[in-house]
Amino acid sequence: MKALVISGAGRYADPWHDFAGTSQRLAELLGGMGLDAEVATLGTDDPPADPVHLLVVNAGGGSTPREVEDTPEDRRAEALAEWARQAAASATPVLATHTSANTFYDDARWAELLGGRWIPGTSWHPPMAPTSVQVTSAVHPITAGMSELAVTDERYCDLELLAEVDVLVDHAQDERRHPLVWAHEYGAGPVVYDALGHDRPAYDAPDRQSLLVREVGWLLHRSG
Repeated sequence: MKALVISGAGRYADPWHDFAGTSQRLAELLGGMGLDAEVATLGTDDPPADPVHLLVVNAGGGSTPREVEDTPEDRRAEALAEWARQAAASATPVLATHTSANTFYDDARWAELLGGRWIPGTSWHPPMAPTSVQVTSAVHPITAGMSELAVTDERYCDLELLAEVDVLVDHAQDERRHPLVWAHEYGAGPVVYDALGHDRPAYDAPDRQSLLVREVGWLLHRSG
């Protein structure tokens, strides 16, 4: 089965995230699950010629938006971005990570597909530090049998939920609970949003990797 990791660059990047590094780490982990995983970088790579079985979006840019420019890089980025949106709309399973809550920010279809979004000026995160986040669903296949996860990562707060979703993991901040991971279906396609994944070391935590394996397994099973 083929997986494609869409990696942020140019208009879909920011100064605070190593998208090349985290996308490569995701591809390595997906390869360890038996998937044929490749990375496609926005602005550099063209849309794939063949269908993929899993689409992973690891991009950002919503906190530093700029207009599309008439350059080869921007034209190529928009072509790959549109391909990703069309693939998701046609029921390709989607795993969106971390800053993907604010990528493709000028297309309302992306927020609708995710079931939520990062809102500039409202959403935020405390300083990155080792901590535990809590599992909120004991019955969903992704988190069944799990209780909490030890992570060293950014913990997003005040994301906006736009649809009925199954919140699977959250955390406490300022005496409120904030969703971090959720799942739902968009049309006929399964979608998981996972706010974890700030940097390469974040993906090395055993609990983080266990969660990723479960997310991918659920997405591919639902698509079958």
